[in-house]
Amino acid sequence: MSTYSKIYFRPAKGEQIETVIKLAQDERCAICGRVLDEKGKPVADALILLFRVQDGDKLQLISRFCTDEDGYFVFGPLDGEVLYLIKIFKGDIKLRELEIKTE
Repeated sequence: MSTYSKIYFRPAKGEQIETVIKLAQDERCAICGRVLDEKGKPVADALILLFRVQDGDKLQLISRFCTDEDGYFVFGPLDGEVLYLIKIFKGDIKLRELEIKTE
């Protein structure tokens, strides 16, 4: 993932900085999610695999991520109008599959 914007600054001792950052509209897609167990508690270190679905059922692995201590994950930028599949694993147990179609 490339950086959308970078801002470097080095405040002087005691200096208070106030700024407004305006970004252009971003047309890229992304998915941000959270993995919870059956009791609603966050699942840390779950393996999340993101696949692009091609030719009906052929899967191409795009990226992988492990959830943080609060169960969060994020993938992006994603291409619009593409069918994706997310598989979620914790240990040897597959927890959930989620199919995503962006529009």
